[in-house]
Amino acid sequence: MNVLYVALGGAIGASLRYCAGLAFGSGAQATLFVNVAGSLALGVLMGWLTTRTAESGNVLMLFLGVGLLGAFTTFSAFSRETVHFFMQGEVLRGAVYAGVNMAGAIAAFAVALLATQRVLS
Repeated sequence: MNVLYVALGGAIGASLRYCAGLAFGSGAQATLFVNVAGSLALGVLMGWLTTRTAESGNVLMLFLGVGLLGAFTTFSAFSRETVHFFMQGEVLRGAVYAGVNMAGAIAAFAVALLATQRVLS
């Protein structure tokens, strides 16, 4: 049953990722958006799951965290785009892009996690 939760969430997450590509264009802006938004959502989810029972939290983590958000965020696309910038000689752009993606995603997760835990406690 766990595989079904992940698969269903993954189908939804991949579809949302595709829609983000349509909305922003399939390049770096879409990847940056989904990486930061996905990290923000995962932070909220993890903060909220601390208030749930282990069993219900596990199902929600599999469906939303592993499946939906795992398919929604695009670390492989981020890696491809960063390397592409470097290979095109746009070293500064590649470095800034990598730094903003990493810092934005980590900061979004941390802020969302702490804020959600504070609100729910």
